[in-house]
Amino acid sequence: MASVTQNVSLTKRVLVTSSVALLLALTAIGLVMDQAFKDKTLNLVKERLESYVLAIISNIETNGDELIYPDNFPTPRMNRPGSGMYAQILVDGNLWESPSVLGQKLPELTAVDVNQMIFDGPMEFNGERLFRMRQGFSLEDQNAGIELTIAITEHAGNFYKELAEFEENLFRWLLGISTVLVIVQSMIMYWSTKPLKRLMSDLLKLEKGDELIFSEDYPIELRGLTTSLNRLIENERSNLSRQRRTLGDLAHSLKTPLAVIHSELENQQIDKDLIQQQVVNMNEIVAYQLKRAAVAGHRTFVTGVPVIDVLDKIVNTLKKVYPNRNIKVNSQVAPGAEFYGEKGDLMEVLGNLLENAFKWCDQNIDVLVKTLYMEGRKRTGLIIEIGDDGPGIPSNKRQELLQRGVRGDEQVKGHGIGLSIVTDIVESYQGKLEIKPHKSLRGACFKIILPP
Repeated sequence: MASVTQNVSLTKRVLVTSSVALLLALTAIGLVMDQAFKDKTLNLVKERLESYVLAIISNIETNGDELIYPDNFPTPRMNRPGSGMYAQILVDGNLWESPSVLGQKLPELTAVDVNQMIFDGPMEFNGERLFRMRQGFSLEDQNAGIELTIAITEHAGNFYKELAEFEENLFRWLLGISTVLVIVQSMIMYWSTKPLKRLMSDLLKLEKGDELIFSEDYPIELRGLTTSLNRLIENERSNLSRQRRTLGDLAHSLKTPLAVIHSELENQQIDKDLIQQQVVNMNEIVAYQLKRAAVAGHRTFVTGVPVIDVLDKIVNTLKKVYPNRNIKVNSQVAPGAEFYGEKGDLMEVLGNLLENAFKWCDQNIDVLVKTLYMEGRKRTGLIIEIGDDGPGIPSNKRQELLQRGVRGDEQVKGHGIGLSIVTDIVESYQGKLEIKPHKSLRGACFKIILPP
């Protein structure tokens, strides 16, 4: 049963459940309206019969101990036999009836107390339903009072006929409204799920190998999903491209050392130092290319890495490497700042940039980490700025320093690949790296922007 339920489409689920809820709501509304109409109509019957009772009593006169019964009635129906509206007066066991009672059998009339009013209805009698209003009165004359009971009886056929007509009309209206609402609901569901169908179509195209990037014109509820899918697709393509580029670079870089070794092996006197030097070069090339290939890049579904923990660990390590320089590091990290990627990538970026800062600064290094928010993204990005009070970097050399093998000073130990690795990592996260002067320290400042 569970598998069958899971296979039902979202459209059918929403349409069926909402339709059931709609029908239940309309049924409840119909029952409430029907009961309200029935109560209101029954109250009107009571008021009408009560008014007839008062009209009858107002037309009764006394002559000593005798009553003069009315000959004028509040409705002509009381003069027509079998009209369905009947008047009765009970005095000391004697029963007076209006002309309309002629030939009719009515329920036995029992007396009620003076000033007491009783409504009987609907009451069943001889297969018919009747309404009856009874009220007790006391007529005072000069000698004594006369107690009597007046009863007005009416056939309930008209009441139930009106009720049936109302219920029929109500059912038709509710059925019509239900049909219209279900049609409108189906149209709304079709319109609402159209982006999902388009997303499914785009996914099918992607499975077939199309070079597809999901557009930004999806509804805001799906934009987070499409953005994540776009990042995932871009990451996979970027990783594949980087791996191909790394293999090509590795093959191209090893070509020269291998050629030198091959040439040297053909000589009668082999220069071992030259071969050893080429082997060292090859080891460095392989190590660098493997490092580049290991760059994880921006990943969509990862747990955030607290920046403050990695930053403190790297700063403490570098202070041990440069114990005699008394370097001061001013760190400002936004609360809750997290890096959504591989922890090794964050360590590589911060490690290379902080190592450069430690190398080139006089005494002060400034580290600023801020969170970056973007609309439609649940997680945050990062803005990292690392500056120092060193000599700075001329504007004409800033882009050149980001290339592999370029060093700021040839006399400083290193291979010139640190900033190149940082650039590769930042680009793999669709980020940006720029070099500018630091506002307060006046040295170089490396600014990294990593989007959410």
